[in-house]
Amino acid sequence: MPELKPILTKVSDEEYKALRAEAMLALENNQMDSYYSILKKLPLSPLDANDLKRLVGVQSMIEEGLNLSRVVEAYGAKWLTY
Repeated sequence: MPELKPILTKVSDEEYKALRAEAMLALENNQMDSYYSILKKLPLSPLDANDLKRLVGVQSMIEEGLNLSRVVEAYGAKWLTY
């Protein structure tokens, strides 16, 4: 099985707002798979990522496909290994 790489895609403020609007539309239409898929594209906040890291670990976050760009921007790439 190939090693998974973290998602580190930066999102502009405009893209962030557009993705949130798209996610809300999917939620309103009860399209839960689309809703969760869209949410994964949004960069996780460093604070939320630290909590999630303690709960499930970085590997699980990477496997889930969460966008960790803001975390690495805030804490550096070493955060992914500790």
